[in-house]
Order: sequence, then structure tokens, then C-alpha cells
Amino acid sequence: MHQQSPYPFAIRFFNEMKALGVREVAVSPGSRNTPLVLAADVTGLDVKVFLDERVAGFYALGNAKVTNAPVILVCTSGTALANYLPAVIEANHSGTPMVICSADRPPELRQWGAGQTIDQVQLYGGNVRWFYDLPVPNNASLELAQNIALRAWDRSVVAGGPVHLNWPLQKPLEPPADLEVPKAKLKPFNSPNYCEAGAQRLIELAGEYENGLISVGPNDLSSDTIEQIGRFSEIASWPVIADPASQMRGRASAGSIVTTGEILCGSNLFSDLLGSLDVVVQVGLAPTSKAYKEWLTENPPKQHILISPNTDWVDSSNAISETYHGDPFYVFTQEKDVLRSGSHWLKRWKYGNEIASYTIQQQLLDDGNEFSIVSAVIEAIEDNSKIMLSNSMVIRDAELGFQNNKIAYRTLCNRGANGIDGIISTSLGASFGSEEKVVSIIGDVATTHDFGGILAAVRLEADMTIVMLDNGGGGIFSFLPINNEINEDQFKKYFLTSPDLPFTNIFKSLGIEISTPVSISELITDVKKSMLKTGLSIIYYQSDTSATVRILRSIREAFDHEIAKGE
Repeated sequence: MHQQSPYPFAIRFFNEMKALGVREVAVSPGSRNTPLVLAADVTGLDVKVFLDERVAGFYALGNAKVTNAPVILVCTSGTALANYLPAVIEANHSGTPMVICSADRPPELRQWGAGQTIDQVQLYGGNVRWFYDLPVPNNASLELAQNIALRAWDRSVVAGGPVHLNWPLQKPLEPPADLEVPKAKLKPFNSPNYCEAGAQRLIELAGEYENGLISVGPNDLSSDTIEQIGRFSEIASWPVIADPASQMRGRASAGSIVTTGEILCGSNLFSDLLGSLDVVVQVGLAPTSKAYKEWLTENPPKQHILISPNTDWVDSSNAISETYHGDPFYVFTQEKDVLRSGSHWLKRWKYGNEIASYTIQQQLLDDGNEFSIVSAVIEAIEDNSKIMLSNSMVIRDAELGFQNNKIAYRTLCNRGANGIDGIISTSLGASFGSEEKVVSIIGDVATTHDFGGILAAVRLEADMTIVMLDNGGGGIFSFLPINNEINEDQFKKYFLTSPDLPFTNIFKSLGIEISTPVSISELITDVKKSMLKTGLSIIYYQSDTSATVRILRSIREAFDHEIAKGE
């Protein structure tokens, strides 16, 4: 092979990344990235083509959420890599592995007006775990390529987040005739992130305080860690405030799981019944529930411990008194003894959760409200399915709608930065990274925001189900004070922002199989049918935001009525 070719260096990099555990590469069309694309291809990696870099970025995000291995993103120079930014931000804040390989002009062409040349150095700022502006690879040592691969894997997977590698590439970009792939030298490795100090501290707190709770927000933790958190709950006799994306609401969850925190924490009567709060152990991101956050502000604990699985500092309330990085729950096994029995604190939480759950179930018979809709999806899916929840209203609908504990399922959600962009593309990545069916629940505005994801799903012949809720725009604003502070025309124009698009016609024009149920029973039937089929299915359901607002108010009132009766 010719000494001046960039291909040996690029091939060595991709081959070592493959040896470490990378399986997929998402490339977008271009010329300057030619050596990167062909190097990835010749090493035998699964290379998928995306016309839109923003879609590719979120695809990589979703795939890594279920595989814990980064997808390598490859793009040409110029504005192409700027389109990855929303996904990079989400990966940063959620601690999700990602590796970006951006092609660039060589240094002699930068800052001199060469076409498709921008300043790509540190483009993503503090949103990456590591940035490296590579040397021109033509004469660089192959050992450097290997070392870059190792460090990129370490910073992306072990540190948890995106890595940006900027590749200056000189012409000619075309490959020589003989592209050789040498044997990889790196091997997969695990870096257990156990936290002994955190484990000992949890044991101390559980022994000292009865009135404690564990809050588990949206996460991508392993099933073993989730089980160990549940076991710690049993040992301490502390309830778990479980977010709908906490992985703790399914059948397999151990511990005293509270699935109605939004109702319990939003009730002054129940708060008075509880008494004082001593300890909160927060695992990763805080739960989505607004009522929980307000209750915690009004009832600050004596000790507020943050267990952060990645490097982010998660404390927007400025309440954390101690923080531990890594996994302290590994010590909590079946052999550990329960520290106390007959906890009045735990009994009150269980009592409240039973009443609230029953109250919610009585209201889920209505066809129009969104709590019923997301509940119907849970009822219809198969065991061990994966559910992608959109942000804005959908994750909050699931707060009440995910009360079904009869099956095991895993929930995905982009709660790092909480954006509504890229939801379908994230689901697409998860579907290709998972052996189980992925069902995405998304609203009309978020769907409009990611039509590119639908186009990619069609091109890639994806096997996934999308349940689209059309509530006529940004339904979440109907729950906010602004709804009552401005006139109706202003509210509709600036906040509700209904897309008003013929969604079903658009989907049909793309050859997508679509169903339009008009009742909860029909929705359940259609979701069940989609689980048995291969291919992309979209289930379009019109919901009523006013009904959702009304039902939430009714649930709160009915719960307070029952609590007022006493135990």
C-alpha cells in the first residue's frame, strides 16, 4: 500500500474500535469523508447510510442506549457535523456513549476561504468527554491510530458520553487497489465502576434513619443494578419513587415501588400524614414529576445523597449534601438482612400508593385522555418490549398511565436535555440495537420535528411501532399558568402551535402501514397486531388535552377524598 495514503491509519482505527466492541457506523454522504467511509466498510462493520446528519446523531444515541456501545458517526466537512449537535448535547447530559468522526480540510486550507471549510476544532465545546484534532493521517504512526481508538472507547464508554475526533484529510481521497485489514491488537475490557464508600454510607444511613426514600429518575442502568436498588429498598424499608423511565415499574422490579408519586406528593393531606423526611437517596437524574420536586423543596430531608452513575452533577435544587460516583448498590444481594420490619413510614407510602393507583385505574376507562392511551400501550405490548417515551406531555402521561406491573419492559427516554427533537430517530437506533420490539409513543409536534426519522425508518426497513398522539399541538401548555393568563388566540398561536397536517395521508404516501383506532379497545388491538408483524407500523390516535386536564384534576380530588377518610 502506498505510504502516503490515509487508508492504513483509518483502517487501523476502525478495526481496533470493532475489536473493542463497536458494531455500527452511521455515515452521511460526502466527499472529504471518503477514506473514513471506505475504511469502516472494509473492516466489516455494519455501515448504515443516513441522508440527514441530525437523524444519524439521534440514531446513534438510541442504539447506544440499548447496547452501551457507541455507534461511530462519520460525516464530511463543513456544516454537516453541526447537525449532530442536538444529539451530542443529549448524549452528554444522559451519559450515553457516542463517537463522532468528522472529516476536515487539512490545516493549510483552513481559514483561507476554501470551500466547505469551517472551524471544526472544539465545535461541540464542553459537550464532549474528549476532543482530538488528528494529524493528517498519511504519515502518522499506526500505533497512534490504535491509541486513539482505545482512548475514544474509554472516554465514551467508561466516562459515559460523546467523543469528537476531527480528521484532516488531504487529496487524493480515493483508495488504492489493495485495502488490507491487519489483525486487531486491542481486546474488549470491562471497567467495573463500584463505589465501596457509597455502599458503606448507604448501609449507615439505612441503619440510622427510618424515614428515608429512594428516588430513581430516567436512566439506562443495567437490570442487575435495578434489581440491587430494589433489594436495598427492601433492606432499608424505604420506598422507591420510580419515574416511568426508571426501569422499576415492570414486573421484575423488587422493592417497595411507588408508581404514583405525582399524586401522593401533590397532596397536602398525604404529606401531613407522612411526617418528617430524614433521607433521600437520589439515583442519577431526578424523577420527572413536578409534584415530587415541589414536595421535596417544601420538605427538605436531613440528608440528601446523590448517586451519580456518570460524570454529570445532577442537583438543580441545590439540595445535595453528599455525592458518590459509580455503583454502590452491588453489595445489596439476597444474603443481606432486612434492617427493620414494621416500618410505619413505609406502610404509609404503601397505603397511599394503593389508594392512588386504584383511583387512577378507575379513571383510565375514558377513551380521550392521554393517561388511558399510554396505559393501553403497556397493556398491549409483549413481555420484555422496549418503549420509547417522547418528552413534553408523553413522559408525564406515563407518570400516571404506567401503573401496570404485570409484564417486564424497558423504557427509553431522552431526559438528559429533555428535548422533543429526534425522538423517532432515537427509537430507530434502539430498534436496530435491540432484539425486542421497540414501541415509540410520541406527540404530533415531536413527530413533525422528526419527519427525517420516519424517512430513515422507511429507507432502512425498520421493524418498530410508532404510537402517535395527535392532541392538536403543545398540550403541555394547557397545564401551565400561561393558559389562563393570555387570550385564547395568543395561546393557540404562540404556545399550542398545532401542526394541522394530514398525518395519515403523509404516512400512507410513504407506503407505511397505518391504523387509526378511535377507542382504547381498538388501540389495544392495533398495538397487539403490530407486535406480531415485521416492519414499520404507525398507529395514529387523536387525544383530547382538555379531557387529560380534567381527569388529572379528578384523580387528585378523589385521592384526597379517600385520604381524608383515614386508614
